[in-house]
Amino acid sequence: MSSSLFIASTGIKAYQGKLDTIANNIANVETAGYKRREAAFSENLAASIDNQPKREMEIGRLSPAGIRVSYGSRVAATPMDLTQGAPKQTEQPFDLMIEGQGYFQVRRSTGTDTEILFTRSGAFQKSPIGTGRYQLVNAQGDVLLGRNGTPVLLDEGTTFNVAADGTITGTNQQIGLVGFTNPQLLKNEGGVYSLVGGNTFLQAGDSYEIKQGYLEGSNVSLNEEMTDMIKAQRGFQANSRALSYADQMMGIANGIIRS
Repeated sequence: MSSSLFIASTGIKAYQGKLDTIANNIANVETAGYKRREAAFSENLAASIDNQPKREMEIGRLSPAGIRVSYGSRVAATPMDLTQGAPKQTEQPFDLMIEGQGYFQVRRSTGTDTEILFTRSGAFQKSPIGTGRYQLVNAQGDVLLGRNGTPVLLDEGTTFNVAADGTITGTNQQIGLVGFTNPQLLKNEGGVYSLVGGNTFLQAGDSYEIKQGYLEGSNVSLNEEMTDMIKAQRGFQANSRALSYADQMMGIANGIIRS
């Protein structure tokens, strides 16, 4: 393939990835606790360095050892923007907002399997477990965990109050928040995150404040997303034109050769 065709086609694919990322941000503008993502581009040449570890496959090649030269760009990553979202007052006692660092821990049970997930959305509700007690769950049914990693259990008929450090009034339980050595390893599972590699740690009490009766809004700015969308569309259109021109030039060259 001609290098000009390859560069234009990879540019189209890269800008399509950016548009998909922007569309996902806009779709979650009202999702509590959502963190927007940005598309980061990189050159394909940088990704080609030392991508052939089998040196016996290099025999007879004219290119530098270990390098498969390519052109154009690609979406290398979609890192999360970890800035704080705006507070939304709900006056609902089971709505909790994290001001500062950290994520709630929730437990998801599927048959005999359990999985620990993480979320910034504190929209919880009561889920009775019999004998006059209940636990707190999110919209997906995942159970809120305390600082010690066990479910938060509460008695029916008692007032639910949470202090700024997560301590539940009248009990010896505390809602503990966790942090990550690399938050960019979090994978979105639809309202919650799973951790792919990396380690967790309990957040220090002075790094966050839990506010009851509030939810953290999305940190997506529609103005910024629309501006980025216009830029990405123009980049997509420019690469489409470049691909069309390259195709026309290839056609002319082929016509000259045949004649």
